Amino acid sequence: MNKSKMSMNPIVKYLRELSIVVTGIAITVGIGFGVNNNNIKKDKKQYLDAIILELKENAEKFDLYAKGLQKSVRYSNYLHSLHDNKSINKDSIDYYAWSGQDGIGWGNLDPVILYTKDAFEMFKSSGTMRHVDDKELLLSIWKVYFAMESTQNKIDGCIQYKKEVGMMDLQRPVVVRMEFFYINNVPQNMVDLCESAAVLIRETVSKLEKSKIVK
Repeated sequence: MNKSKMSMNPIVKYLRELSIVVTGIAITVGIGFGVNNNNIKKDKKQYLDAIILELKENAEKFDLYAKGLQKSVRYSNYLHSLHDNKSINKDSIDYYAWSGQDGIGWGNLDPVILYTKDAFEMFKSSGTMRHVDDKELLLSIWKVYFAMESTQNKIDGCIQYKKEVGMMDLQRPVVVRMEFFYINNVPQNMVDLCESAAVLIRETVSKLEKSKIVK
């Protein structure tokens, strides 16, 4: 064996070993990258599936409350149908006072929680949101939760107004209870708000279910 071959062998051996190490690192990094991508996809799907479930439940809550308010709407319509206070039927006033399976009466001043946002808050805090490339879809999610919060605040305001009208009733003799609240068609406005929110929620759910992210 000549000297040139002897001097080259260690270099060849070193380069071969280096090549094996580099290849091993590349394979490891590639596998790690692939696993990481799969985990991100899995996380995105899980969080968005949870949001879909939460939105569906919220839509039901808005619909159920709108349905319960129909008794209040009928009380508004009853008051509008009166020619004067002499035509008031006490039994009718009493019937519309109570809440039950047939709806929410004028005597009900209970607050109501119309939506939850736990899944959305988890999605935001997880950091997974930044991996969603469909920014239009993300915007739709933000908008629907903002709309639900806005509707909740408006309903809260209506209930507070109802309480204030009730306090006014206690300070003067009245024949028609909660008259200002019902004559001004506030219950129908509340129904419209809830139904609009439910429609927007279901439209957003449809977008999410059609998205490749959750398939």
